[in-house]
Amino acid sequence: MLEDEEDYTDDPVPDTTEIEGHAVPAPIERFRRTAIGTAFAAGLLGLSDALEGRKEPTPAIIEDWAGGEPFTEPVVLRLDPEHPEDSIVLVRPWLKPEPGGSSPTGG
Repeated sequence: MLEDEEDYTDDPVPDTTEIEGHAVPAPIERFRRTAIGTAFAAGLLGLSDALEGRKEPTPAIIEDWAGGEPFTEPVVLRLDPEHPEDSIVLVRPWLKPEPGGSSPTGG
């Protein structure tokens, strides 16, 4: 039973542990944050640009083929010798000509 001055708590033992701070950064990190470290890093980047040249980003080329005529052949094959994973084969058996000589599209 609680006395008049006591409060009810779920935790019988109060938490007295303190949260510790972050670890001390490595010496190279402390050097990088100084003015001399920043100037040294900028000098190395400039030297890299002078020796290797600046690397220009390669733009992505995207072609949208929404308005062209569709393929009418029953088998379409596109081989890419440099990137075989981009090669495709499209087989549409419903576009094959019928044995009697008439086309499946009626033309």
